[in-house]
Amino acid sequence: MALSESALRTIGILLCDDLHEELRTRWSSYLSLFETLVADEVDDLTAVGYRVHAGEWPAGPDAADAWLVTGSRASVHEPPEWVAPLQAFVRQIHAAGQPLVGVCFGHQLVHSALGGRTERSARGWHLGSYPVECHTGFAGLPAGGPLRLLAVHQDQVVEPAPGFQRLASSPDCHWYASYHEQVFTIQGHPEFDREFFSALMQRVRQKAGDQAVDAALGALPPDDDTLAIRRFMRDWLRGRPALSDAR
Repeated sequence: MALSESALRTIGILLCDDLHEELRTRWSSYLSLFETLVADEVDDLTAVGYRVHAGEWPAGPDAADAWLVTGSRASVHEPPEWVAPLQAFVRQIHAAGQPLVGVCFGHQLVHSALGGRTERSARGWHLGSYPVECHTGFAGLPAGGPLRLLAVHQDQVVEPAPGFQRLASSPDCHWYASYHEQVFTIQGHPEFDREFFSALMQRVRQKAGDQAVDAALGALPPDDDTLAIRRFMRDWLRGRPALSDAR
């Protein structure tokens, strides 16, 4: 399915998890978060979801114009059985030259599929808008400036796939955002808004503990870069990435 400037673009969302039951009382599905992410006033992108973790697979890379791999409670380096087929599908997307975005677990999976390596962070949980610095100007953010995004993870990329360039890092997460050719990956969650993040933290509290969750909620900045990253991702999925080195 070839990209064109005027046609409606189908974005295949490779869903790697479902929402916790208590979250589904307020948000209909994990897909709905990405439907909101790809929607804007141009209205030229439409999201189609595939619950790959539950055995729902697209026919092939041509089933969509561009692809996005979501977050998950699963681990790339302690993988359930559906991870290897997803890695193979990511390699097919990459070989076809289609735009591809990976978010959190998706960020890690894309790197692992293309030759990188992930592992559990020695720090443990990384929650909220912790300090991240842009290495290259992107999404309207200057090189050397902060990137403020909501994050929830323990695993991270420790060795990038060959050819990837660093876009942003933190002292404890050296590969927070990256790109290579038509691929963009990010450790944070641009599909989350603050209401969703706050609700999710009550679930994470059971695993990460009160101290870590309360610190993350208390340290949220008055504003963040979620909307800027969403705009950047939409352009990337349209096949029109914009990067600038503002050093």
